Amino acid sequence: MTMFRTLTPQIVSKLCEISLNNGKCGGHSVVRWAHRAAVLREAGKPVALETVKKVEKLKNDEVRVKVHYCSLNTTDVKIIAGKHAELNVPLPFIPGHEFSGEIVDIGKDNPHHFNRGDRVVVMNDLQDPNGGLISEAVVKNRDVWTVPQSVPLREMAVLPYGHGTALLTFALHCNLKENDLILITAGPAGMGLAAIDLAVSVYKAKVIAVCDTESSSDLVRQKGAHKVVSMTKNNFTKLYKNVQDAMGDKKAKVAYDAVGKGLLHLLADFVDPVKGQLISVDPFYNAAKFPTEVPEFERPKRKEKDEKATDAEGKAKLLQNVRHFDLYEYPDVDTYRQMIADTIEMRSEGMIAGHISKVFPLSKIQQAIEFIQQKQCTGKVLIDVQCPDEDDCPDTKDKKAKGEKEGDAKDEEKKKKSKD
Repeated sequence: MTMFRTLTPQIVSKLCEISLNNGKCGGHSVVRWAHRAAVLREAGKPVALETVKKVEKLKNDEVRVKVHYCSLNTTDVKIIAGKHAELNVPLPFIPGHEFSGEIVDIGKDNPHHFNRGDRVVVMNDLQDPNGGLISEAVVKNRDVWTVPQSVPLREMAVLPYGHGTALLTFALHCNLKENDLILITAGPAGMGLAAIDLAVSVYKAKVIAVCDTESSSDLVRQKGAHKVVSMTKNNFTKLYKNVQDAMGDKKAKVAYDAVGKGLLHLLADFVDPVKGQLISVDPFYNAAKFPTEVPEFERPKRKEKDEKATDAEGKAKLLQNVRHFDLYEYPDVDTYRQMIADTIEMRSEGMIAGHISKVFPLSKIQQAIEFIQQKQCTGKVLIDVQCPDEDDCPDTKDKKAKGEKEGDAKDEEKKKKSKD
């Protein structure tokens, strides 16, 4: 891993003197040998925008990418908040493990035949201190994929991790088929939503979705979920009853959990005890802690009375054999790369789609973090890294232009009416 170094004001000033002919200093401009980044220096504290030194010389297996968009995931936010100290994330730390942009430089080894100017998407390790919330990022070539012109870079930045992990699971580890019944939990970010999109749009499975908010429930219905159940303030007893009503007397082939909170303990009752599977894609899943992470809920007495001994044994076996998948940690690199390549192809063919809840400029990174923490998002939150300020962002400009056009049209309509 290549560590970065923050530039002091004196160093920046000196670089400006050296680079007078290359660009402006001060304001939002960045000198030739420095980059603007969102840096975490202490877990639990706000990230700060800083100027960091450019990595001048690439290693043979590295690629330099000008970052356009970076997905801000719940995993990033939890690391920033210091909720998972066991990860031992190195500080200082630049968050963002899923981003898109264009290649500006390539190391000597180039097994994937990249060219300067290629549009690409990148996915790197959660614990890599050099994430995508920086104007230019240096990454391993194994973690870079080219993106066709037909796919917007902003959307591509929210697809690899969620859709790629779901594809790995459905295609290689649970053999999901048309009309199979699958339970999927979906939290405030995109892992569960991506799985629902893939299960419905590509595999034509019947999805029973468990969502943590009503707003995300509406989005999941739009994505084609067969039935949707909402959690209410972690009321697990009510949730159990609602899932039971949604399932009726049927059993799911798979319970796919992207939320954690021990929900697989609750959902195990609704999965086929013989042929079913419990799967976790929660990045913070801990196999050692899982047996004790049982949410408090009461099963209906009728359920306890009617439950067969064989079903109870089957459920216990399911809970003992929970399978956890994290695409980035997958041991076979060729499979890892193929899953992202297939995800890109499916998006280019219109089979899947990423959902962006809101776009923030890099200067508003702290507001974006709070937006996720307050569970205001449905789908992914995106950071426009090259946008220095909200008023200068293409998205904002487009909205303003659209608003101005609509305003002009209304004015013309009023004038016409007054003339009439």
